Amino acid sequence: MKPKVELLAPARNLECALEAVNHGADAVYMGAGRFGARAAAGNTLSDIEQAVLYAHRYGVRIFITINTLLFDHELEEAVRMAHQLYNTGVHSFKIEGRLKDVSYVKNITAY
Repeated sequence: MKPKVELLAPARNLECALEAVNHGADAVYMGAGRFGARAAAGNTLSDIEQAVLYAHRYGVRIFITINTLLFDHELEEAVRMAHQLYNTGVHSFKIEGRLKDVSYVKNITAY
């Protein structure tokens, strides 16, 4: 049996995420506010929550990237934000750097 090919679309902001869903993406990935490599896009928790709610209506998954270098003084805020995002219903995280240590973020499985 052949594996199914999936379309994973990047979305720099809410508008792009909604359009990716409208145009057939199986999954969409977005940066996590100031902890995403494209922080200038300014995705807020509310934006991501709206994207998740919209995507779920169409069976589309939302993945979140936390892919910036984190300083010690940012870790607590980054972990708090990851928990908030998890509670919105995002399907997974792509995490770079120190947050990969799952002891920082409970209830999130590392792959």
